Amino acid sequence: MNSIKLTFESPWALLLLIPALALILVPWLLIPRERRRGFRKTAPAVFHGILAAVLVLILAGAGLSRAVPPEPDPDAEEETEDGEDGDRYLLIADSGAEAGVLLPFLPEGVEADVRLPWQAPVSLTDLTGYRKVLLLGVSANELPGRFGSQLALYAEQGGSVLISGGHHSLSLGNMRGTAYETMLPVSFDYSSEAGDSIAVMLVIDCSNSMSGAGGWWFGGAENLSMAKQGAIRSIEALSAEDMVGVVSFNSTATLRSPLVKATETEKAVLSRMVSALDTSRGTYYCDALDLAWEELAGSDADVRHIIFLSDGEPSDYGYEDIVEEMAEDGITLSAIAVGYSSRVLSDMAEIGGGRYYPVQSVEELPDIMLGETETVLSDPLIEEERTVTLPGGIPADLPALRGYIGTTLKDTAKLVLQTETGDPVFAEWKLGGGSAQAFASDLTGDWTAEWRETNPGRRMLRQILAGGIVPAEEPEEEEAVDRTEPERRSWTDLLLPAGLLLLCLILTDIAVRRLRWKDILMAFGRAQ
Repeated sequence: MNSIKLTFESPWALLLLIPALALILVPWLLIPRERRRGFRKTAPAVFHGILAAVLVLILAGAGLSRAVPPEPDPDAEEETEDGEDGDRYLLIADSGAEAGVLLPFLPEGVEADVRLPWQAPVSLTDLTGYRKVLLLGVSANELPGRFGSQLALYAEQGGSVLISGGHHSLSLGNMRGTAYETMLPVSFDYSSEAGDSIAVMLVIDCSNSMSGAGGWWFGGAENLSMAKQGAIRSIEALSAEDMVGVVSFNSTATLRSPLVKATETEKAVLSRMVSALDTSRGTYYCDALDLAWEELAGSDADVRHIIFLSDGEPSDYGYEDIVEEMAEDGITLSAIAVGYSSRVLSDMAEIGGGRYYPVQSVEELPDIMLGETETVLSDPLIEEERTVTLPGGIPADLPALRGYIGTTLKDTAKLVLQTETGDPVFAEWKLGGGSAQAFASDLTGDWTAEWRETNPGRRMLRQILAGGIVPAEEPEEEEAVDRTEPERRSWTDLLLPAGLLLLCLILTDIAVRRLRWKDILMAFGRAQ
């Protein structure tokens, strides 16, 4: 039997019904009992209560979902052979050429739908039309905002998700602390090799727009406050062996602190200094970059990195040349755009070999700055040859990887492939009625080029893309999983009918107020 459920995109909005009804009912209850019993007093209160309820349903994003159990289809086998209806893969990659590299390794008869990150479907109905969704080395920054949560729901309702690594994916693709990390069988908490020394320069925009004087996109005073919180949390995350310095900039740049050891004493001094930052004048990048470069150039740390934060476009030129020269000197840069999407900062991060974070909600800024610092500290990017083995170090007869992203296996996940050092290469686990897999290396780039050129590598890629690797000791349990078992639900949006009802109620209320309730009662013979 089909079941119909009332669902809400923002269920928290239903709490607004309490104050709304209170505002309507309390005045009515305050009317003396003998005066409020009549139709004239009761009808408006009931009418406005209904109007308030409809408005709250609209704000909560009400909708109806109907469970549609799969019906037996005599032509199902024939359709599957043709790669139709349920045997489609969604491949999301930065280019069609990248996705095309994997097409020869897809299961026979599977139809591939290749899309760029910004074209990823955000409708659960659209996602359930695919048997498997593959994210091939893409960054969360390039994907639609709601895609991560919808993808998790898709997996829980029986879908299969595979996310592969790359220079701009997993922890290097702003997936830390998001729905992507939650659904994967690995976490992005990873410890870099012992002995790596780290030097970080925080470069913070203190122009007028950060204080609200420029006042564009949203409250600047909050921008600066959140930037300070993020900088302090970044400083607190460093160990006593790490080095940290601070540069602030507006029309000019100021070295607030040279590189110092992040001891508890220095952390306290830096925190007080950051808290006292104030704003004035415009936005110029070059001098700030030069100051940070000068400090890091004199450091012999293994990792030298700049976290650059701004909420506006610069008024000067030549900053990209500076970033390019720093990159040649072994200094990396990540950029954070506060309140807007900046092509300038995105290009700077690309040239600087770091990450780019477009922050639309300023409340996320402290967490993003902390996450970026933790990524620098963990240094998850490994670009050297590593042998691949089965769990326990058993030889796997596979070509070596040329690079991968370091991750940590979650407690209940199944490790399928690992490096000689024990880092996960391929892991999977069940997620509700479906599954999620993580491949730490790239699937379309240079890191796995030898896999695509040798028979053992090709066989392994086909197994991975077919839905994971089934252990020999439990084939029956895996085969018993019915991909058609989870119910598919059709979604009906109630916003349009509820909106039309609200409009009718408002027009009715206006008409009633113009005619007066007494006139209406007289028309029905209820009043003299």
